[in-house]
Amino acid sequence: MSTFQTEKQFKINLSKLIEESNSQTDLYKPGNYWKFYEKNILKQIRNNKLINFRSWKGGAGSGSIHSFGGGSEIKCRKFSRNFHPIDDDFEFLDDSFLVRKYNSLINKIILFFPFFKFFLIRIAEIKPYYKELYKSLVIEKYKSVIKIDKDLKNIYESDFGLNQKECVLIDGKIYTLKILREMERLGYIKKNLKFDKINTILEIGAGIGLLASSFFKLKKNIKYLIIDIPPTICFAEYYLSNLSLKVFGYQDLIKIKQIDIKKIFEDFDVICLPPWKMKEIKDVNFDLFMNIQSFQEMEKSQTLNYLSITKNNNVKNIYFENSITGHDKAKKKNEYGVLEQSNMLDVENYLLETYDILRKDLQDKDSIESKEKYVTLFKKK
Repeated sequence: MSTFQTEKQFKINLSKLIEESNSQTDLYKPGNYWKFYEKNILKQIRNNKLINFRSWKGGAGSGSIHSFGGGSEIKCRKFSRNFHPIDDDFEFLDDSFLVRKYNSLINKIILFFPFFKFFLIRIAEIKPYYKELYKSLVIEKYKSVIKIDKDLKNIYESDFGLNQKECVLIDGKIYTLKILREMERLGYIKKNLKFDKINTILEIGAGIGLLASSFFKLKKNIKYLIIDIPPTICFAEYYLSNLSLKVFGYQDLIKIKQIDIKKIFEDFDVICLPPWKMKEIKDVNFDLFMNIQSFQEMEKSQTLNYLSITKNNNVKNIYFENSITGHDKAKKKNEYGVLEQSNMLDVENYLLETYDILRKDLQDKDSIESKEKYVTLFKKK
């Protein structure tokens, strides 16, 4: 049983899962998009302390844990940038006694000679403004989210893996923009489905498990199955097990010959499985099946393969949130992007024979999402 997993065990599991993954067919391996990033993500894991995984440096476009929900939120780098202006690396300069004294002196001189403001070391002055802006964004987002549903107040961050200096407290609880986005999703699901009937959940591509942890804040007795590629599945197991949830992980998996989901759920809250074990999941009742922003990163054939789980199991409701057109197309294999896009119509065409669309919302791209996306709820006919 995975409880308070160590860094050593994490790395053993990861090494074995990567080895197993390499021997699978393309349907169960990382697609072209993720394979492009895998090398850099593995390097990041080797070069950082695992316990600080939600504070790691990095950002979009470089291949980092930020791609699936980890890493520093306040210092997330812009696409393809290898630094953030307020990275901790610069603190010895920005917060030094000499810089503070220098800026203080310039500040006094400006009163008489305004032109001297151009001699300020401005980045040292910008940092507190930037951090206050982030705090304001979190607080305003929190206010808008709890208007959706007061029960969402019961969801908040664990401090596990976070940089305490970056945490925003509201009523003594930690909040980030990431957890608030998960709260929004839960509010949407609660509003449109019979939440009291949702007891068994399947999520494909769960990132570090932040949405799963949010569900457990609202419903203690749910059962949650996560299917994901390594290294992401390792982070979900690590994070959730260190939140004191009973997690069936890789060390448990290698001890059994055949997967019996119903039996495993008798002793565990969460099951974490690699994709190639999906073939063994049959005749299970799932009240909710979710995929958030990972079908768009897969090859079309991989998405359709994952959707086949609805044929072998009783899946009552589905929540999908992905790019309408799929991710950017790669110019050639092993370059950034997907080889064959997985789009909204592919998903709908596969499901509409056995599912009705309960609700569909099309959303414009914004500061977080670089593409227009669909949010769709399906209900079994």
